[in-house]
Amino acid sequence: MIRVLVTGMGGGVGQGIVKSLKLINDLDIYIVTADMSELASGLYGGDYSYLVPAASDELYFDRIKQICIEQNIDFYFPGTDVELINCATYSSELKDKFNVDIIISPVNVIEIADDKYKTVNFLKENDFSYPETFLPNEVDWEQIKFPLIIKPRVGCRSIGVHFVNNINEAKEAVNSLEDPIVQEYIEGSEYTCTVAIYNGVISDVLCLRRDLRSGDTFRAFPVKSEVIESYVRKIAVKIGILGSCNFQLRLTSSGEPKLFEINSRFSGTTPFCSYLGFNPVEFCLKAKLGIKYQSNINYEKVVLRHWAEVMVEKCSLDDLKESLQGKVSALQVSNLL
Repeated sequence: MIRVLVTGMGGGVGQGIVKSLKLINDLDIYIVTADMSELASGLYGGDYSYLVPAASDELYFDRIKQICIEQNIDFYFPGTDVELINCATYSSELKDKFNVDIIISPVNVIEIADDKYKTVNFLKENDFSYPETFLPNEVDWEQIKFPLIIKPRVGCRSIGVHFVNNINEAKEAVNSLEDPIVQEYIEGSEYTCTVAIYNGVISDVLCLRRDLRSGDTFRAFPVKSEVIESYVRKIAVKIGILGSCNFQLRLTSSGEPKLFEINSRFSGTTPFCSYLGFNPVEFCLKAKLGIKYQSNINYEKVVLRHWAEVMVEKCSLDDLKESLQGKVSALQVSNLL
């Protein structure tokens, strides 16, 4: 039996990892879930649940170590952005002391991915196409071409992203953000792409044309594109990802891909990929275990995201909160979870 810990079960990434784990039908997997709130619906989709401090808490990794020991964890999948740096920092210790593999990229990859200005500089320095990007003090506002995108250097889920058409809108957007960048606007469809590298093996690239709602993908259309796949694969190899990684880009009018964001983790579209025939969670597990994995992507399907309900006994919530751990079961859980 493979024993897996997944954190961040109140959000789409952690829940998506669990959904993908449950689609693996030829491995015996025991799923331990963790979150800082007993109201995180994803907690109730695993076999055993724990409450943990906030990832920013200095005791967070002491709690993670405790869980790994108690549950004899083999693999740890972090489900939140805020724990990535610490996960990468502690990965060697968890492996050496407890034989736990954290599916995580190195610290330098996470740092480049987290900072959109560093992302663009990485692309520029390594001769990959990129969107023209500036710090506000580098912009000649009288000469720059509108429209533009102004957004935080570090951010998520499209929070603080402004589409501006003129100097006044641009300066208002810049002044509203703590540490913004100014970026060329590329008109057209947006693509989110997933690729994984683990144990020296590189996966296929799954490219999804997507529709967004509040920064999250809620409709996805798989696209076969050798241009995009080659571009993403080369970037993934050059930057040195480990595990699954998400690349977001647009195509110029001439068909040239320009990457504007990297998420150096499993993404919210992980279950989309899994349903379509490329399960990045399964790929990583089998790459580590030395088992051949073959994706079979169905480009004739479309993924439509929907809400699902989880019914939980109040006593289960109380027991989990009081004991900080427990084998809890939901009364009704969507078959997608």
